[in-house]
Amino acid sequence: MKKLISTASVLATTLVISSPLAQATDEHASPVDNVNEDGLKLSQDYNPKGMIITNRHGQILYNYHSKTTGDPASMTKLMTLYLTFDALDKGQIKKDQTIKMTEGDEKVSHLPNLSTFKLKKGQTYTVDELMKQMTLASSNPATLILGRTLDGHRAKFTDSMKDTAKKTGMTPTHFTNPSGASNDLLKTYAPKAYKDETKTTTTAQDMSLLVHRLLKRHPDVLKYTKLTHGEQYGQHFETTNLSLLGEAEAYPGTDGLKTGTSDEGYSLALTNKQDSLRLNATLLDVKPYPSEQAKHVRNQIANHMIDHLRDEYVYKKVVSKGVHQIDGQKVELKKALYDTVPKDKNKWHLKMNDQHQVYVSYPRHFIKGSHVPKVDAKVVGGNRFKKLIIISGVLLLVVGGLIGWVKYKGK
Repeated sequence: MKKLISTASVLATTLVISSPLAQATDEHASPVDNVNEDGLKLSQDYNPKGMIITNRHGQILYNYHSKTTGDPASMTKLMTLYLTFDALDKGQIKKDQTIKMTEGDEKVSHLPNLSTFKLKKGQTYTVDELMKQMTLASSNPATLILGRTLDGHRAKFTDSMKDTAKKTGMTPTHFTNPSGASNDLLKTYAPKAYKDETKTTTTAQDMSLLVHRLLKRHPDVLKYTKLTHGEQYGQHFETTNLSLLGEAEAYPGTDGLKTGTSDEGYSLALTNKQDSLRLNATLLDVKPYPSEQAKHVRNQIANHMIDHLRDEYVYKKVVSKGVHQIDGQKVELKKALYDTVPKDKNKWHLKMNDQHQVYVSYPRHFIKGSHVPKVDAKVVGGNRFKKLIIISGVLLLVVGGLIGWVKYKGK
């Protein structure tokens, strides 16, 4: 197992995680139980409410209480990012479009426990700059401003978030504002239609589904989430994602996505790509809060569990274009098949379905809307030869029967 970089605490020890991670059944050994397999005794208090790890095709490689609801806090901003990129693609806004700060924007940026980046009335920022504030500095005011810019006012944008979640299949998720901050912190700047509600609620499974769709539809999001430092109007800000290159829990190949922090705990949506295999880990509400150590633990759990899965799985070309013997038939593949498979070749095999599609078969589970990768195949010579043998056999039986009948009659 590869050694991971960690400078924060005693948790810097390299961890060895047990094989139950390779299974996708819910309520398996908890994340803390897994990282404690090497003798390191983390408190069970560090267990997230739920955790799920998927690959680029939406295959679930690890699943622990992923349907348990929790508070995603600033991970909510991933939905705002999703809708912002949608608007950019449709030409509704442009990255270089400037937005002038209002008196309200200045005031909301100075509310306690709400903003990591202060705004001033009259300043102008581009959409691109506000997106960087939102992803890198996790700025709640920047997120509210983008929501207002896209839909006219924050309540309407929150409605759009909910509608998109529903269409995406994020059924248990309920958004209360664009930023993920509790509405009691936003005070008068909370969406009016949601002022009597407080926190966003979601599940690790739902956030994983959002991450999957975001990366698939808008891969440019990684240009923002991989950033570690920024500066605007003389203000410096830096990432809270400690798994990024140069950070305290740096894990090679990590390029985002987003952290979340509330009094419910510390959450994380992490994506990592090595050797063509992209894995996405989402975990909700690592406790205790507040705790500087828990901030590191959330990244260390994600890092080590992803690392273990890399020891068990590989993304590769499992069969090339051309003619092959598959599932007892000679078939021609129109293109090569790439997939995530166990490194132990005895744990998987190729099959062909009734639609003449070849795929890799082993116990597998996928998030909503995702499925096993398949390639089209055409049955060639071998199957025709089998039919000829069967027909020949039938003819021989018929002929043999006729000869026997004739001999019988001749007696």
